[in-house]
Amino acid sequence: MEGDPNLKSEHAEIRSFVLFKNHTERTVDIYWVNYSSKFIHYSALAPAAQVPVNTYVTHPWVFIDKMTGERMLVSSKPVYYPEPWYTNIDSNGKLNRIEVRIHYPLRSLKDICTWKVFSSLQQKHNFLELEIPRTLVVDLRSCYNLYLMSNKLAK
Repeated sequence: MEGDPNLKSEHAEIRSFVLFKNHTERTVDIYWVNYSSKFIHYSALAPAAQVPVNTYVTHPWVFIDKMTGERMLVSSKPVYYPEPWYTNIDSNGKLNRIEVRIHYPLRSLKDICTWKVFSSLQQKHNFLELEIPRTLVVDLRSCYNLYLMSNKLAK
């Protein structure tokens, strides 16, 4: 996540022209990871929306569900590193943007249910007051922590 010293942009000269496409039913925040490992908010992408981006091959990008703070994936990976521009030239010699499909992570039924319960709470911290088994409270706390982290990134 943010602050990981191994996840940061590096100087590069090879450009990449991408088209981020949101294939989820959620609004997804797009973050560029800068040279200091900080997440820099680039755009909020509505469901089924897309945005063209000019970037570099050594510039990582991450995608976070705006509502839950959950990390979305690209090609089943939590971090996207762009491909060089010359990898997407068609047979007529035309340069096309590289399509980058943002999708949900593969979740267990337990995770799906936990997120559903969490998202239904009017006051997100109220999970502590629910009369439920301790293991479910622990799972909801994970959702809550992601939610808090997402709100921190948004500020």
